[in-house]
Amino acid sequence: MAYPTELYGPDGEQFNLYATARWPYGTQLRAQDGRAFRFAMAGGTLLVIGDLLTAAANVANDVGRTGIAAAAGSRAPTLTLGGATTANLYAQGFWNTSVAPGGGESRLIDNHLAGTTAVVFNLAPGHAIGTAVTTTSRIDLIQNPYKGVIQTPVTTTTGAPVGVAVSAIAATTGHGWIQTKGMACVLTSGTVILGSPVNNIQVAGAVGPPENTTVATLAKQLVVGICQRVAAGGAWSAVKLTLD
Repeated sequence: MAYPTELYGPDGEQFNLYATARWPYGTQLRAQDGRAFRFAMAGGTLLVIGDLLTAAANVANDVGRTGIAAAAGSRAPTLTLGGATTANLYAQGFWNTSVAPGGGESRLIDNHLAGTTAVVFNLAPGHAIGTAVTTTSRIDLIQNPYKGVIQTPVTTTTGAPVGVAVSAIAATTGHGWIQTKGMACVLTSGTVILGSPVNNIQVAGAVGPPENTTVATLAKQLVVGICQRVAAGGAWSAVKLTLD
């Protein structure tokens, strides 16, 4: 069955919660005023309203894996992992080739079984292998960034920022919408400046001002949005999100 990748309102849908994946992860919900939301599943902790969220961390055993020969045109390549994976952990995620042959290719995963050795990853229609995989190739399995989202960690970010929680989505199996664009109310750390960027500053769940240090440090900080109203540190500022 085909699903739309973009939905329009009605306004209020963004606060609805679901026990199952009603839409594919990352489906966009757009409001008439320009706000945008993405359908997501919570990771292992209840989401907190107003928190900045990131994608689930990569599984160390499932990246940089040695390729197993697969011909160009194959939609069922296999891979031996460094540890057992659960069935469909990477469904709606990505088979990325990080070392040639095939370097730079990214393919959507439809489904796979549990296992460790020679696990078959069935690719989505239209996503057949483009360049034959060899034992020189290296494969990264990347979860869909909206599957298993978590509060932005303290100190070290472990995944790409993906949105802001607008509802308390239940841990592990809860589904709902996270905001990626337009006016939002976001937890703040430090003193942000009206009309200036707010960044992912590696403080749990919070956005804040860019660090006034080196250019190299600034380059590592993703701009999440622009401040519209300044709140105190530990409170929630109005931020026009620019993640989408």
